[in-house]
Amino acid sequence: MADAYVRQARGVFTGTVGSTDLTAGMPVYFDGTDWEKADADDNTLFTEAIVVNNVSIGEVGAFCRSCIIVDTDAPYTQGDQYYLSATAGTITATRPTGANNLVQVLGFGLSTTELYVDIPPVKEHIVNVQLAPDGTAVMSQYGDFTGVLLDAAAEAAGGSLEVPANCVGLEIAHLWWTGVGTALDASDTYTIDVSAGVDDETTTTTTDGIAAAALTVAAADINKADVSAAFDGTGVIEAGNVLGIDVDKAAEGTAGDNPLMLCLTMVFLVV
Repeated sequence: MADAYVRQARGVFTGTVGSTDLTAGMPVYFDGTDWEKADADDNTLFTEAIVVNNVSIGEVGAFCRSCIIVDTDAPYTQGDQYYLSATAGTITATRPTGANNLVQVLGFGLSTTELYVDIPPVKEHIVNVQLAPDGTAVMSQYGDFTGVLLDAAAEAAGGSLEVPANCVGLEIAHLWWTGVGTALDASDTYTIDVSAGVDDETTTTTTDGIAAAALTVAAADINKADVSAAFDGTGVIEAGNVLGIDVDKAAEGTAGDNPLMLCLTMVFLVV
């Protein structure tokens, strides 16, 4: 069998190899110190570069952001998409389908012996979650804004979404609300509970959330809060997870000071 090699490398740079030898054409990631094999089994180990030449543990090697990988053993199919594999350090024509596998498209087959690879920078992907009433809460409207009115303690709004299959992290999450005619002071508070899981996983296996926070807003104003901490738990933001989000009014403040919960906006980092 012939060894693969790289040609037309672009965006070339050098770096130190970490715990395993690397060969030309391997997808790799930077662990903060060294370069290691990328792996679709963990969405934080996404491909950031391709190895240009064979290089051993501890040595300085050349890496690139774009290239053509040539393998004269003809393993490629012309026109097919190729992905980071759940086998570390390899590229596959099969879209990863394991639980929480990262789906990172790396390139496409130019011929049976040539694979074009181009690694774009990480980008933002915004998902808006429209909140719905939970329990006794009701949908209401104030001005041109429609949302879930929380007018008593324990009333709640909720929503769900699937984490994008190409997600490598959460940049920020914002909860939006407006006061219904009257200012809300710090005596009105809310909590957030989050559950995450994949097909056939118990809904309470992976959870997170935030403790009571103030629902302050000036009269007739719109407000938002950074609620990213509600999603910090291990295993919550993983590719393919479905998230269940529950926003509860934890404490009722001054009578008549009620929030209209509008939506939750999540900014994911994707590849």
